[in-house]
Amino acid sequence: MRDTIGEQTETAGRPGIGLDGVGRRYGPRARWVLRDVTLDLPRGGLVRIEGANGTGKSTLLRLIAGVDRPTAGRITGRPAGSTAYVPERFPAALPFPVLRYLTHLGAVRGLSREDARERAGYWLDLFGIAGYARTPLDELSKGTCQKVAVIQALLADPALLVLDEAWTGLDHASRALLDTTVRARAAAGGTVLFVDHDPRRLAGVPMTVLHMTPGSVTVAPRAAERDAAAAVVIEAVGEGEVPAVPGTVSREDDGTVRVVAGAGESDRVLLGLVAAEPAWHVVSVRTQEPVVAAAAVTTPAPAVRPAPPSPRRPGRAVLAYQADLLLRSHRWLAPLLFYGAVLAIGVSTGEPLLGSLGYETALLLPVAAWLVRVCVRGEPGAARACVASAVGAGRAQLGALATALGASAVLGAAGTGLVVAISGPHSDDLRRSVPVGPAAVAGLLAAAVSVLLGCAVGALTNPPLVRGSGWSILGTCLVAGAVLVAAGSPANAAVGGLVTGSRTGTVHYPVLPLVAAAVLAAAAAWLSCRFVSRLGGTD
Repeated sequence: MRDTIGEQTETAGRPGIGLDGVGRRYGPRARWVLRDVTLDLPRGGLVRIEGANGTGKSTLLRLIAGVDRPTAGRITGRPAGSTAYVPERFPAALPFPVLRYLTHLGAVRGLSREDARERAGYWLDLFGIAGYARTPLDELSKGTCQKVAVIQALLADPALLVLDEAWTGLDHASRALLDTTVRARAAAGGTVLFVDHDPRRLAGVPMTVLHMTPGSVTVAPRAAERDAAAAVVIEAVGEGEVPAVPGTVSREDDGTVRVVAGAGESDRVLLGLVAAEPAWHVVSVRTQEPVVAAAAVTTPAPAVRPAPPSPRRPGRAVLAYQADLLLRSHRWLAPLLFYGAVLAIGVSTGEPLLGSLGYETALLLPVAAWLVRVCVRGEPGAARACVASAVGAGRAQLGALATALGASAVLGAAGTGLVVAISGPHSDDLRRSVPVGPAAVAGLLAAAVSVLLGCAVGALTNPPLVRGSGWSILGTCLVAGAVLVAAGSPANAAVGGLVTGSRTGTVHYPVLPLVAAAVLAAAAAWLSCRFVSRLGGTD
């Protein structure tokens, strides 16, 4: 089926978001959730998606937000680096205080950490939860946690805002605030796609309405035309002269300005009021029909517009977020204790240096694979989706893999240093001395081989390529063991060089195994990042 909105909508000459033959299924044998969908969505304005449960509304939102990639077809026109997503259920399992989490997400979206912290504080105050800034997310109520989910999406004024039932769980004042925020975002030229079960949500505001049924996506022109024909009443307070806006303008005795305009002109009215100097504050937006809810709140546009997002690449911010997530989750503790305990069993004071380094290097490979599992699975899928909407699912996955690589490298360097410090600089037969400096270098190079191959094993035996927890653990153990013992394996060559050197008293530098391990690790990371948005998230 191919359902197309009749004409592509443009704002200021810019093309909209296009879906060309888009299909989506979660696995090669799974049923198609969406298939052959062709749409031209407007850039600038509201798009509401309606339909019964199970018709693919959330799947369509994730595709447009860039969280997932289509199984078939393509999506064009999505504003790169300026997309934000609010999932249907935001997880409270993240080990961050509220403000720290929002600062991380603001940095991921391109803001400086200072600006992200300032913006987060502003929105926390606006939603009435500034007192929870230092409260861990897992101690928040469902409604407060949902406010955090909304705030993370609003931090950097996204050009594309995707809301999957974002109003669910919010109190009345917060729902009204989000209503007004959405109107202001659309009036400022942004695109807002949303799903909500309340049919009155944002009624009276011009929008494109998509109706979804199993196997079909169609535009609902009657609803759009009805909304466009409605009259909208906008009330605002402020200082200075009333800006020139379309519609009938009147001033009440208390100083409130009342603007009555057609729904098709309401965006221009809101934009004119918000953009005035000084800005006017919208206190009520309603239609002359009873179905429209009023929002008796201050328009949530900052009094001073923030600096535009920095053009720097977000990779550093994603890595900082993932590293902080790993440290605060304490999930690194189990592989660390395992590594320390087994190392203590196999390495004793005065044992031959190169042989002990070989033992430590072999142990490091499965530990590195374990750390990859910890990092890839440590972030709830809904939280990963928020990051993926900003930087792409592949880059979010790469951040987790790079964090595991860094943690494994630190562990390997510490283990190598410990072995060098306590081992004896001699061969197995005690007849030949072994130079400590060259041996330490050889040990570090061999450790790097194990770390790279361990991360490659972890990338190939964890989501998205292996999803089941049991199969993932079994695959990690079997593949890690095979990589260590297989003839021709870089890990086998590196460990074997150390063991052989311990017998002969000769130091061998595993340069070629290191190059081969780097190539294999890069290939495994590429596969993992390539398929993460095609096969689904990390849950």
